[in-house]
Amino acid sequence: MKIVQADEVGYIYQTKYQKIEALRNMTCSFETGKIYAIVGESGSGKSTFLSLLAGLDLPTSGSLYIDGKDIRNINRDQYRRDQVAVVYQAFHLFPLLTALENVVFPMTLKGIPVKQAKLRAKELIKKVGLGEKIEEQFPQMMSGGEQQRVAIARAMASEGNILLADEPTGNLDTKNEENIVKLLRNLAHEEQYAIIVVTHNPKVAMEADVILRMMDGTLIEIQENYKK
Repeated sequence: MKIVQADEVGYIYQTKYQKIEALRNMTCSFETGKIYAIVGESGSGKSTFLSLLAGLDLPTSGSLYIDGKDIRNINRDQYRRDQVAVVYQAFHLFPLLTALENVVFPMTLKGIPVKQAKLRAKELIKKVGLGEKIEEQFPQMMSGGEQQRVAIARAMASEGNILLADEPTGNLDTKNEENIVKLLRNLAHEEQYAIIVVTHNPKVAMEADVILRMMDGTLIEIQENYKK
């Protein structure tokens, strides 16, 4: 099911001295049940596009549709709370919260009772391949791979179906990189998420169902990948 549609999306950064055209005429769509990789050199516009998909800013030209609605006409705070989540290279876990508390946090923002949220958090931690012993550990006690799994569990706690990942394996060794990519593929194919990954890593990109290549702020190629 198509959930995101970009129609000639453009974005301009306005500084005191100049305008910087970061995106031009981005036209593409994203479906649930698939994992996408956005690739390109630094400065090609990947992260800018991801921030628009996350609802952190609005296009300066063109239109971005979420479930058929122009993002300009929806409550973006509610969108970020309920439908989209972002996983980062640096994990961004709350350092003074345990793994369980990190996963519970977004549910409490939605008014879910703590007892119910804890039960759901335990399910999600198990779903990302971590055991009960991790629940009471703080981020500094975890490996990088464990922290990223907890970050993904926290993203899933929003109960949305769009998961954005900005260089999610950038701080991981090869084995943990493989495990995280496998987890993201499973979330797309088995849990029906739309997974959109920005990456410089060609190995990660080749695990995606669709690869979008960017250059100088524009989309130059969409490649279907038939990897099973």
